Amino acid sequence: MGILKEEYVPIADALLVSITRDLDIFENENHLFNSDYLSAMQAKTDEVRAKETGDAILIKQKQTTQELYILGNELNKPMKLLNLVFDKSCLKTSLASDVLKKIRKRNFEGTLQTLKSLKDVVAENSVLLISKGMKADTISMLENSYNTITSASNAQTGYQQQRKAFTSANKGLYKELYVYISEVAKLGKIIFQGEQKASEYTIDDLFLLVHSSQKRSIKIDKAE
Repeated sequence: MGILKEEYVPIADALLVSITRDLDIFENENHLFNSDYLSAMQAKTDEVRAKETGDAILIKQKQTTQELYILGNELNKPMKLLNLVFDKSCLKTSLASDVLKKIRKRNFEGTLQTLKSLKDVVAENSVLLISKGMKADTISMLENSYNTITSASNAQTGYQQQRKAFTSANKGLYKELYVYISEVAKLGKIIFQGEQKASEYTIDDLFLLVHSSQKRSIKIDKAE
């Protein structure tokens, strides 16, 4: 799973928490990973953070990205229920599962294409599917999901286009921060191989952690 530029800082922050706690262990395995290294990684993370804080377009892009994750998560239960109906109806299709797989991979363009195909299959077999337990409003639910995800995806694409100049101008900074992220993650996975701690240095697990934290933050903001 590749890291988006907007994910560099939150992932670096998560790694900094772990390596600060485990610094003695890191230094014992490789003397280059010492307090100076930790300070340099923190400084680089803060430097990128400061740049991004002044970028209003990035803030909007992050908000839209989290909206997409939430919209995708809202499909989890309906897709699983639909799979049960497909099995009972003996319809051989993996489209509902494919939607969830694409959402997990943050492939929202693919999610939309699969949703459209799923919607067509459900419409063509609605009588059979309803007789096997499918909710009568499923087609409407799929249509609404398709439209809301399309809207958010289009907005995200627009923000990404607007940010090209910012990303290009700060390419070196992102590259430097990625070096720290990559080095700490690789060494941490080796040091703690076979232990629970290894997940704290695994990029895919870090992404899920950051995603979960940001999702909770959005819910709190909306509640307030």
